[in-house]
Amino acid sequence: MAYTYKDLTDEVKRRSVRDQGGTTFDTEIGFAVNTSLFRTCREALWKPLRRTATFNTQTAYTTGTGAVTATLNSGTMTVVGATFITDNIRVGRRLYVSGTQKLLKVGTVNSETSITFADSEVYDGATTSTGSYKIYGTEEYNMPIQAGRIGLVWHEKLGYPYPLEFITDKEFYDSSVTVINEAISTHYRMWGDDMVMRQPNSGSVIRIASSVSGDTSKSVTIFGTVSGYPDFEVITTNGSNGTTAVSGLKTFTSVERITKDAATTGRITVDCNSAAVILAVLPVGDSTGEIMYKKIQLWPLPNSIFPIRVQYYKDPWRLVNDGDMHELGGDFDEAIILLATAKVSYGQSKAEGDKYFLLYQDEIKSLKRYNIDRNLDWNTSLKRPKDSRRRGTLGSRGFSPMQAGGLYGYGG
Repeated sequence: MAYTYKDLTDEVKRRSVRDQGGTTFDTEIGFAVNTSLFRTCREALWKPLRRTATFNTQTAYTTGTGAVTATLNSGTMTVVGATFITDNIRVGRRLYVSGTQKLLKVGTVNSETSITFADSEVYDGATTSTGSYKIYGTEEYNMPIQAGRIGLVWHEKLGYPYPLEFITDKEFYDSSVTVINEAISTHYRMWGDDMVMRQPNSGSVIRIASSVSGDTSKSVTIFGTVSGYPDFEVITTNGSNGTTAVSGLKTFTSVERITKDAATTGRITVDCNSAAVILAVLPVGDSTGEIMYKKIQLWPLPNSIFPIRVQYYKDPWRLVNDGDMHELGGDFDEAIILLATAKVSYGQSKAEGDKYFLLYQDEIKSLKRYNIDRNLDWNTSLKRPKDSRRRGTLGSRGFSPMQAGGLYGYGG
């Protein structure tokens, strides 16, 4: 059985300062235990951290009962009968509007029926009130919370397991493929790792609330862009009832980081745009309050809804409460204790620190004999275009005739 957080700190205290009863070094030892846990998790691809998750693709969107209105040199379009907010259309999705050959993106969702284009783009076609539009299938998705190393991404849309091939952004853009190609996804990229699930639909004040009434006067800090400049704001949960939503005062057009200043009993939900957009959900406990979301980009853009499956290694949660237990399991307790003891001992004696660090390295070697993943399929490595796995890279167009769609990749 794995040690609790208190068991770990007590043992580190006993070995490093020979005084389990004192409290002088409690903060330092707690910090050393957590950093040692994180370091140990990074030493190898540990079997106890294996996880599997699934997310569904989102296909093209054309909802509306009437025509598109778009004006020459305007950056906004309106669609009669659309329900962009209700249907959760996200900033960044690729967009087609009749009358222009530009590759557009959703910049802001102004209302149920109005969108402003991203990157200050404007409509360059003839003014129309009878146009058409299409928001392409979603390209970017959030990976599971605290996902660390990604082992495998695949789907079964074709009736059998099909591993998606990883490519770098440079290889993707060097290939000169049509970025709005729609088919069954065959490749993925990963660029982006931040503390928000998505961006605001449009400039908005931020609102916070806990799932537990006792989470009163807890401070949440929002980092992002206000009036075109980097800025931040501290918002504090209601002083009488943590479930009562509290709004900030600043209007954020984008958000980069969200943290809380203390452990909480409940989850802190951070939203904006009149609660239409959930930016992040800060977990129970975890005094640092930071949570990371990896982003994955699919190609081709999905032409139907189907599940994408992910195998990955989870990043651990920080230990906060005395009864918290880490996710590696009891086999790893000694390694965590030895490294934490080394960290604390270095403050008093280099010789003592070196002794415990050598013991830690020996313990890691022992753990790797039985607890490490040795299957090379899990060790994703980048390939040169000419060395790509099985199907060939985008640039080489290495698909078989049976697989080739309208522009390379499966035609669906």
